[in-house]
Amino acid sequence: EYDIFGTIEGTVVDSETFEPIGYVSVDLSPGTKNVITSDDGKFVFDDLDAQQYSLSVHKNGYESNIRTVKVLSGETSTVIITIKKIND
Repeated sequence: EYDIFGTIEGTVVDSETFEPIGYVSVDLSPGTKNVITSDDGKFVFDDLDAQQYSLSVHKNGYESNIRTVKVLSGETSTVIITIKKIND
């Protein structure tokens, strides 16, 4: 069976320490999908149409960040997104 959909697998990490960050909100655009990263900073969006997406990441105490990812049919795009801690 030919898979026309693609997948994005990602990890959100601290921009200075590169430690994975859990419980980060990741919004996919276009579309209305939203996921929260696991303890090890990982997230997955699957069954995506082949096109370009924006991933915007938000967590209290960190600056938001946006990454653009291209999804190809039947393939998994892997992305690492950094977010920077806001210094009080």
